[in-house]
Amino acid sequence: MALNVTQQRQLAGEQVRLLYERLWQPVVSSLLAACLLVAAMWPIVPQGYLLVWLLVLTAISGGRLALARYYHRQPEACRYRRRWLLRFAVGTALSGLVWGAAGVLMFVTEHFGQLAVLVVVLAGVSAGGVTTLSAIGWMAPLFVVPILSPLLILLLLQGSGLMLLLAALVALFLGLVMVSGRRLNQFVHDNISLRLVVSSSESQLRISEARYRAIFRHTPLGVLHFDCGGRVVDCNAVGLSILGLRKQQLLGMDLFNELNDPRVIEAIHNALKSGTGYFEGTYRSVKSGKRTPLRAFFSALHNESGERDGGVVVLEDFTERKRAEETIHRQAYFDSLTELPNRRMLIEALASTIRDRRDDGCLGLVMFLDLDRFKIINDTLGHSVGDELLRQVSKRLLASIDDQGMAARLSGDEFVILRPVLSDNLEVGAQRAERRAELLLDSLRQTYDLGGQHLSVTPSIGYTLFPLADEDVGDVLRHADTAMYQAKLRGRAQVCGYEPAMQAQLNRRLETEQALRRALTEGQMSIDFQPQYDARNNLVGAEALMRWQHPQHGWISPEVFIPIAEESDLIVELETWLLEYCCAMLARVPTATLPRLSINISVRHFAQPGFVEAVTWAVGSHGVDPSRLVVELTESVMIAGLEEASERMEALKRIGVRFALDDFGTGFSSLAYLKSLPLDELKIDRSFVKHIDTEGSDAAIVETILAMARHLGIAVVAEGVENEAQQAYLLARDCQVFQGFYYSRPMPAEAFESLLSKSDQPTAEP
Repeated sequence: MALNVTQQRQLAGEQVRLLYERLWQPVVSSLLAACLLVAAMWPIVPQGYLLVWLLVLTAISGGRLALARYYHRQPEACRYRRRWLLRFAVGTALSGLVWGAAGVLMFVTEHFGQLAVLVVVLAGVSAGGVTTLSAIGWMAPLFVVPILSPLLILLLLQGSGLMLLLAALVALFLGLVMVSGRRLNQFVHDNISLRLVVSSSESQLRISEARYRAIFRHTPLGVLHFDCGGRVVDCNAVGLSILGLRKQQLLGMDLFNELNDPRVIEAIHNALKSGTGYFEGTYRSVKSGKRTPLRAFFSALHNESGERDGGVVVLEDFTERKRAEETIHRQAYFDSLTELPNRRMLIEALASTIRDRRDDGCLGLVMFLDLDRFKIINDTLGHSVGDELLRQVSKRLLASIDDQGMAARLSGDEFVILRPVLSDNLEVGAQRAERRAELLLDSLRQTYDLGGQHLSVTPSIGYTLFPLADEDVGDVLRHADTAMYQAKLRGRAQVCGYEPAMQAQLNRRLETEQALRRALTEGQMSIDFQPQYDARNNLVGAEALMRWQHPQHGWISPEVFIPIAEESDLIVELETWLLEYCCAMLARVPTATLPRLSINISVRHFAQPGFVEAVTWAVGSHGVDPSRLVVELTESVMIAGLEEASERMEALKRIGVRFALDDFGTGFSSLAYLKSLPLDELKIDRSFVKHIDTEGSDAAIVETILAMARHLGIAVVAEGVENEAQQAYLLARDCQVFQGFYYSRPMPAEAFESLLSKSDQPTAEP
């Protein structure tokens, strides 16, 4: 029988164990036989030889017994090492050689009786050795051959008939002993092998049974056994849980007669007839009434004769899978933050709606909305507040639609309202769309309570009717988005319906943005400087103004390209370039010639995380006195958060940079900011200066600003001074610095530097 590697190792170890097992019995018997032999030979063999021989045999026998004792004290795993077999073989060979020496030492032909005793003792010891050493095939010859070979040779050398006969008997005995040892070894080998195989089979059977029981009990699937008559004979705990039954209720149940679901009965019949059956669906338990979505696999079981004697059914509960499918569907089609349908679901619904409207000739409505200044709220108040705002907006959107409508979140703060059917008349549909958009605007602009913070947030809403032509989903959403963009351009918090001309306007705006991106890298941008003068007409500074000369369209007004740049990160690039240019100029021009230079910084740029570091690096890298740089900000910078704005301004104030509040008086709550911000000057907006000599209200505003600035210790710069009357009015009320066409128009950098080079303090020529 074939054994595997492990079993072969176990076989070898077992054979060695048999050698050491009860070794003391043959060793003691051998010593007793040696004593009898010595006693028989005492009268005829020198007694000294006999005693030495007996002592040597006793020493070797003692060593073998000590080795056996040491072996039995070793751990089981150590006994399988080959060294134990080699040690045993050495002891066996030495013992055989000592006994063989007895055949030579005690061979006496004159005393036939003692010779007969010698032959009998050696034959007996040999036979006993074969019996105890046959566990290893070569171990018995290792012991027997050294014992009988010397005696056999001596007998043959005598040459007499009797001696030859006795030699033949010894040779025959040696052959019989070897054959017997061989057979005995085979018997021991087969016996051990059989025992190992049986033991392994039993172990594997026990393991298999234990594994089956473990699978049966602990599998996450339900398992139920039934006999060929359809009666339940066993069921695991999971199966009982799935069916909602106790084991006593299920065991012995007649599936064919007690079940009321024909699909299950058919699956059992199929399993017993063809070997397999299948059921999938919602199963209602007969005894518990529990309804469970499940899948069942039925298989036949066979006995030793190959006949079907029952079956097994594996039950899989679909409840968690259905929940997982619902979760996956929700993740695929719904926004996780607001729980509104997402872009994917909106696109599928809109595509289906467009097809339906083409069939019935009615019109649907799509409203596209975006929250005004949401990014500022999100950045200043934190993402948690921004997320809560989006959730509350979503709830208001849901409240504004009926069962047929859909509110979806596209991304960020962009939402879409879909009204599948609005009207079958274009004029009526446009009126209804405008009214619904206005109602939605009123709903969304109401104050939001965001964890104790009350904010008023407005949306810009664009809407479009569909289908008006061969529009697809992308066209409809693009039209609504374009209308929303136009609403933002009109001042935000507006409602705007889509018109075809809007797309052309939007395209022109996009073309302008792309051209502006190229303008900075292609050297189309330049800077003009408008000088600023004090009451004595001394040049005390200038304001840097960006200009753009398009290669095809010529000079493009800042009122056109600045708003476009502010809607993207382009304004950051442009103002960074402006800052570098101005710092380089300040480094070239002495302080006495140009005491200060003002640059305008947008809200988007000022709110950048690295703004303070960028300004610090710019003045430091050019070696400019930071107090010569004046950063002009508008009141809109406060929308980003008064505290954060104040912290950034203070950080730059510490290195010497000065700040001016531009267009003062045109914003809201302006006076409340003056005591909180580290301002150095106010710039009166040109809209107030323009009519101070004709309009009493404008004059009163200017006087108030000048008086307030004096009390607060803040300098004032009057913009837009265009005539002598305006100058005289401002001078009479202690205005310190003036800027406008009356003094100088903005001039290119070359002309401005030429003006500076004429004298240290040139006097203006009004």
